[in-house]
Formats: sequence, structure tokens, C-alpha cells
Amino acid sequence: MRITEYALEHRVVMIFAIALIFAGGIFAYGNLGKLEDPEFTIKDALVITSWPGATPHEMELHVTDVIEQAVQATDELDEIESYSRAGVSVVKVKLKQSNRSGDMPQLWDTLRRKVGDCQGDLPAGAGPSLVWDDYGDVYGIFLGVTGDGFDHAELEEYVDFLQRELSLVPDVARVSVWGDRTEVVEVVPSRARMASFGVNPGMIAAVLNRQNTVVRTGSIDVGDSRIRLRPTGVFGSLDEIGELVIPGAPGEQVLLRDVAVVRRAYLDPPSRIMRCDGEPALGLGVSVVSGGDMVALGEAVDARLAELEAELPVGIDFVKIYDQPARVVDSISQFIWNLVMSVAIVIGVLLLAMGLRSGLLIGSGLVLSILGTLIFMLIWGVSMQRTSLGAFIIAMGMLVDNAIVVTDGALVGMQRGLDGRRAAVDAARRTAVPLLGATLVAALAFLPIYLSPDNSGEYVASLFIVVGVSLLLSWILAITQTPLACTMFLKIPAGGTGDPYGGRFYVAYRRFLETALRRRARVAILMAVVLALAAAGFTKVGREFFPPSSKPMVMVDFWLPEGSDIRTVSERMRDLEAFVARQPETVNTALCIGGPPPRYYLAMNSEDATPSYGQLIVNVGDFKEARVLKPRIEDWLAGNRPDALVNVFLHKMGPPAKAAVEAAFIGPDPAVLRDLAAQAEDLMRADPHARSVRTDWRERTLMLEPRYDQPRGMRAGVSRADVATSLSRLTEGTPVGWFREKDDQLPILLKADADERSAVGDLSAAPVWGSVAAAATPLGQVAPELSLAWEDPIIRRFDRRRAITAQCESEGISGTELQARLRSDIEAIPLPEGYGLKWFGSYRNSVRSNAAVTKFLPLALLLMTFIIVAIFDSLRKPLIIALTLPLSIVGIVIGLLLTGVPFGFMALLGSLSLIGMLIKNAVVLIDEIDAGIAGGAAPWTAVLDASVSRLRPVMMASMTTVLGMFPLLWDPLFQGLAVTIMFGLTFATVLTLLVVPVLYTLLFRVRPEV
Repeated sequence: MRITEYALEHRVVMIFAIALIFAGGIFAYGNLGKLEDPEFTIKDALVITSWPGATPHEMELHVTDVIEQAVQATDELDEIESYSRAGVSVVKVKLKQSNRSGDMPQLWDTLRRKVGDCQGDLPAGAGPSLVWDDYGDVYGIFLGVTGDGFDHAELEEYVDFLQRELSLVPDVARVSVWGDRTEVVEVVPSRARMASFGVNPGMIAAVLNRQNTVVRTGSIDVGDSRIRLRPTGVFGSLDEIGELVIPGAPGEQVLLRDVAVVRRAYLDPPSRIMRCDGEPALGLGVSVVSGGDMVALGEAVDARLAELEAELPVGIDFVKIYDQPARVVDSISQFIWNLVMSVAIVIGVLLLAMGLRSGLLIGSGLVLSILGTLIFMLIWGVSMQRTSLGAFIIAMGMLVDNAIVVTDGALVGMQRGLDGRRAAVDAARRTAVPLLGATLVAALAFLPIYLSPDNSGEYVASLFIVVGVSLLLSWILAITQTPLACTMFLKIPAGGTGDPYGGRFYVAYRRFLETALRRRARVAILMAVVLALAAAGFTKVGREFFPPSSKPMVMVDFWLPEGSDIRTVSERMRDLEAFVARQPETVNTALCIGGPPPRYYLAMNSEDATPSYGQLIVNVGDFKEARVLKPRIEDWLAGNRPDALVNVFLHKMGPPAKAAVEAAFIGPDPAVLRDLAAQAEDLMRADPHARSVRTDWRERTLMLEPRYDQPRGMRAGVSRADVATSLSRLTEGTPVGWFREKDDQLPILLKADADERSAVGDLSAAPVWGSVAAAATPLGQVAPELSLAWEDPIIRRFDRRRAITAQCESEGISGTELQARLRSDIEAIPLPEGYGLKWFGSYRNSVRSNAAVTKFLPLALLLMTFIIVAIFDSLRKPLIIALTLPLSIVGIVIGLLLTGVPFGFMALLGSLSLIGMLIKNAVVLIDEIDAGIAGGAAPWTAVLDASVSRLRPVMMASMTTVLGMFPLLWDPLFQGLAVTIMFGLTFATVLTLLVVPVLYTLLFRVRPEV
């Protein structure tokens, strides 16, 4: 090609370009963003609406349904999930996964408008709704802050200070506090004093509400000026609240402090509790800006914390619960080491097989391809993370393919007597077009991954970018830098010229191939039988969507029965904390009660916030220790907390799922849904590989209902609202206003004193205050009947229909395999008319991700086919390649069965990448056959000569790819991909060197020479 001749004629330009690539690659490496996992946007938002006092059923019908109806018209909507609890509705809006991060802000704005427009349709007292569109933010640094000798208020003050300071660190996107409590002002009147002064709680509430309300007062004209009016009287301190005048008996005025105690307190019970290593704590989550360098952020945060320690009192300590920067450093260091090992292995193989000069020459092209790709990654904003670094290792063997072919061709030409320049130019010119086509085909094998409209596809999208760019660079270098290096450094081996294919290995292969070609029909039948056996063996291969992560962490989800008090959960988990802390593997622990911690890991599944739930995070030394500690914790929980529902697990990679197996029943009647779910639970419990069996509606809870008697209430001057308000005051307190202090707004709660609250034990005697009467009326006089009733504490819906999900985790097998074991029995459960069954969990994620990837597989195959047809101007030759591709399944099945590695999403990607590799080998071989025939050789001789001449390049390309993948065998994410490529390519290469010539002679009716 002219480009090759230009490179040889302008050596200075080429050497300078190589130096630029080398320097630019090193610069890019130092400036690329570094993350643990690839960035992808979670396309979910929560719409949270409160309606104090409403039952779950009322929330569902009057709030959740209104919100769902409004958001249903949102652009790019995929699904709607919701749950309704007493007083709160949470609607999860899921947009289509095909949307990318740049599309999300506009879509969330549309969602806000839809939610805002429906606020007028909510019942009185409900709302306003909060749209939480940063639900998927990842806080890669999660710190626990403890304070030895400090109470919660003091600790919270220091944490607020840390939050403000860390927010100013460069590249910090957000700092979130977890575990803080809501501070309130409690007004606690004495029943006896109220009676003596003729005051009732309703009077106090009315005055408090009126006094601190912000009302527009207007302005007046004074000359040429307009002066705003602002009357004083807003509360400035708790003492001023105590000085508030309350109308008492006729003609009397009473100060609030005469009848009530005014004090600061925390909302009781708390909504969230946190401990670190058994000590009370608050959590700080720090997230990085999009495209930021997590390692640099970690260094900056550590440096700022070290500076701030001097300003903090002794006793304030930090616990690193999750330190993503440190994990990124370890992960990248490990991958760089794997990359170096792969490069060393590839170059080592080249040195042994092709000699010192040839091996170093090809290896230099490999290094330059990697450095050049780093430059493009910096330009396009592709960060260094698990997937992009893994892509280099995947592409490692393919990156030397082009250089091997050109170098081998140049070496053969020189052995046949050509000078170095002529041999290099001929080798590059003759193979440039087929190598370009084969390179494009190999890159296109990863196109379905990049185009996949799914979170899994976005997660591994950088595979296509890195592999595609590096392969194209390797081709450019193969026709420029490689010929130049051949002319400068390649010498004819000792012994002079001669037949380059006269060695024993070549001769043995030629004899074997000629024998096979003479029995080509039998060989074809044998290959078909082998392929059928492999297809049958594939049914015995295990299935798993994504493997466990290598994070050195053990997680414990802990549920007490629904309705349990958060303080009870806290006490019940203390023994678990103490047991885990005694284990030699434990580094530190963090406990979050009342809800999940901030999302510190992209693929983390967040449970719903509820007082009956707690999560224990256990950090250990390494992943192997996590595997050892996990069953020990499970055994302790089984023996010591049999009443609790627990799930001990290790983090997984890939899109999160609520459980390994999820069977969702959809229909109108909660009782029927619970019955169907119970049948599914029984089937799950009967399977020895299922554990942590549960439903997402949890247990039904008891509700105490005072039945209000209107005639009696009217005679006593007590309305139904008065009953509700009095009961609220007796329990958690009734909100009656706000106390504004600096930038804080503290709710003012009117609460009953200790004597009145003790009356709750005998609810019929509990005092109920009317709106005007100074004396209280026993509840039993206006609600003579008290009854217990069961209610569903959680009502969940899927796409606006009620849905209950039976869930379980897997033990000893993957979730996909467990779902396959349970599927037929659960699907056999009789469903009444109007009810349906859907499968969620890992199975659904796997099906959707695989379907998303294979959706664009036909497009990729069509483009590959077009390129091959364009190269050969023939249909039969692409057919030969198509018939060869299925042979890869032979090696894939053997490899997966021998290693016990399940076939999952990454193994699927490995299978797709094999397509490109095998096509590339076949294209080079068939092109050489055509070149021989075009040169005047007989077809039979051309087939044999071409196969022999391509033996070393094809074998070398496959060996370097297979051995270059070796370091990935120990990486949890890439293990399945590595096994698939290593075994699949090994067997397919051997078979390709046999089957492609056989099929060529069959389809083109090439007969042996006599």
C-alpha cells in the first residue's frame, strides 16, 4: 500500500510519530479518570408523598394511584413500581434502560412537571410530593464518624461541620449525612395545670399555629419610598415560646410556661440508627463528579480530613466503611499487573516461536497500540476501570495478529531471497485489505455490546470502544511501523535462504491435512457429530448472570417481624455485632438500622426504609476471608436469632436485584395474592438450595381501632378529629408549628405528659380533649368499642396493579439455576381469573440483558458478512466461515465443564468476541488460498500451500490470545469470559486449520491431484 511505502520513505516522520504515541500514552495514563466500575446511570427516580394518619389502603387508593396515573405519561417510561405504607407513598419510576446519562436531566424535569401538575388531585393534607431523581447516586467514600464522650447533638454538630468542609473539596459532587435525627421542640402541658387554668390542648395548638406563621404584610408609601411592613413576635428562643399568652378561663390569660414545659428533644422513636464497631455514629457519604478521578478525590478528601482533625476535639474519630479510592488503586494495580503479565506472556510466546528480533518487533507494536488507545480514551472521556482495563487483556492476542501476519510474510519473503524493503512492502501490501477487513470484523463482534439498550450493556460499553480503537491502531501500525521495523531490524535466520515450510512440524501438518482432505466427507460428518455432542453438553453447564464481587465485605440483612420497634431491632443486633467483632477476619463493622446505607457501590441493592430492618456491613482483610466468615455468621444467626429473617451475602456485580429468585403474583385481591405467594414460599422452602424465603409484603400487622360513636361524641363536644389529635398527642406528638433557628426549622410538637401517656395502657381511659371544653373526656365515652384488626402494612404495585413477590436466595447454586429448579412447580400453581405471574430477580435481569445484547447481533453479523463478501466478492467463501463458527461451542462447553465456571453474561460476551477472532483467522486463510490460485497454482496445491503458510500466523495469533487471557482466570468478573475465549479459541483454531480447507474443497469441488 502507498501508506507503507510512505512510512519506509519518511523514517524520521515515523520515528517521531512513534515517540509522540509513546509520550502521549504515558501522559494519558496519568490523567485518565480512575474508577472501580464503569459509570452508568441508574434510570430510577422515587416520588415520595406523605399523608399523615392515612392507612396503607387509603394511601394506595388516594395518593399512590394519583401519582402513578400522572407519571404514566412520562416520556421514555419503562415500568412503575410502588409501595404504600401508613402515611407514606413511594412510587419508583423506571425509565427505559436505553436512555444514557446525557438524556436524564431533561427526562427528570418532565417527571417533575407531571408530578407537580397532579398535586391538586391529592386529598387534603397529603403532599407535597418529593421527586428524588438522584436516587442512583454512588457515594464511593462512606465514613462513619464516632464521638467518644459526645452526645448525639454534639456529634451531629461536628458532622455538619465536616459536611460543609468536604463539600468544598475539588471534584466532590455531594456529601450526604446518614443517621442524623430530627430535632424538635416539645411542648408538654400538664393535665392538672390545664384544668386549674381552664386551658385545653386545642387552645395551645391554635395559639402556637397562629403566632409563628409567616404572613405577607405588604408595604406602605412614605414619600418617594415604599417601606415593607414586618411585625415582630416570631419566636426567637424557647423562652419566648414559654412567654406565649394562652386564653384561659373567661377574663384570664395564662402564660404557656405556667401550664407546659417547653424543651428541645429528638423525634422519638428515631427513624434511623447507626453504629460503627458498636459505638453510636453518623455516616458521611462522598460522591465524585461525573468523569472524575476517584483516586485523586480520595487523596484530596484524606488530606482535608487530616487538616480538619486539628480543629476537632479529641474523641471524634473516623471509620472508613467503604473506601472506593483505595479499592480503585488496588483494582487498577491488579489489572495493570495482569496487563503487564499478559504483555509479557504474549511477547514471551513470540520470542520463543518467532525468534528474538521478530518477537521484540511484534511486541513493540503491541505496546504502541496500548499507549495509542490510552490517548483516545483520554480524548473521549473513557475512564480506567474494571471493564476498560479488561478490554486490553481481551484484545491482547488480537493486537498482535496483524503484526504477526506482516512480520511472518516479510520473514518468508526474505528467506526466499527478497531484500528487506521489498519483502516488507510485499507482505504489507498483499495482506493489508484482508487484514483490515478481518480487523473490522473482529471489532464488530463487540458492537452488540455497545448498542445494547440495557444497563448491562452500558456497564461494559467501553469494551467495544477500547477493543475497536486498539485493533484499528494495531492495523495501522502493522502496515507502517511493522514494515519499517522489519527493514531496520529483521535479518535472515542463520542458514541462509531455503524453503521456509520445510520443517518437520510443517511437513507433518501437510501430510495430516492432505489425508483429511482426501476423506473430507467423513471429516465433515465427524465435525457435525462433535458439534451435536457439544450442544448436548451445553445443557449441563451451570448458569449465572453475574458472579460475586471480589470486595472483602460480608453483608447481613436483618428483619424482625413487620411492626417491630426500631429500638428493638437495635438491641437484637447488638449480640450479632459483638459476635462478628470477635472474629479474627473482621476489620471493622458498621450497622445501619431503619433503612439501607447510602449507595456506596454501583451494583448495590437498596432495601426499603422500615423500622424493622437493619443492615450490618462487615469489612474483612480479603475476599477469601469473606467466603470463610459468611457461613460462620449464618450458623450463629440460625442458632441465636431464629425469629429473625436474615440474608447473609457477598456483593455481586452487574445490575442489582432484590433477591436471587423472585416470583411476582399480580391481581386485585390482597388475600388471594397472599395465598398464591404462600404456595410459592412453600415450594421454595422445600428446595434445599433455597434460603431466606420471604415476601415483599412482609407479615400482616395488628391494628387497634377505637370505634368513634358520633352521637356520644357530639354530646361530649368531641369530634372524630379531636379523637385522632388527642391520640397523636398521647403517642408521638401533634405538629402545631415551626420554630426557626438560623437556617434550621424545628417542628413544634404538642405532647402529653408522662401521666397521660401512661393511660395508653388502658386506652379506654385515655383523655380526649374537645376543641372548646377545658376538661378531658375518657376515650371510652366517645369510642366505647375497641377492636383489633389485621392490616397489610405494605401494599405493592407493579404497573398500577397490586403485586406480591415471593423471594428467596440461593445456596450452593446460582440464582439462575435455582429459578430453573423452581420454575415449573411455581408456574403450576393454579391462578384465578384476572391474576398473573411474572419472574423478576436475577433471572429477569439475565433474560433482559441477554436479549438486549443479542438484539443487535443480527446487525453486527450482517455488517461482518458484508465485509467478508466485499473482500472475496463471493458468497460461498463467507458460507465456509459461517459453517466454521459453531465449532467454537465445542471448546466453550469443554472449558466450562472442566472448570465448573457457569455460563453468564460475561461468558456470552466472550462467545461473541470469539466470532470476530475466528472470522479473522478464516479470512486470512481463505485469502491466502485465493492468492495461490491467482498466482497459477492448482487449487488442490493452493489449499495445501495456503494452509501450511498460514499455520504459524494463525497458531501464533491464537496462542497469544489464549495465553494473554491467563491472568483473567482469577478475576471474578472476567473469569467466565476468559474460560470461554481460552478453550473456545483453542479448539476452534485447531478445527479451523482442518475444517476451513475441508469445506473449501467441498464447496468449490476441488479434487486431489493424482
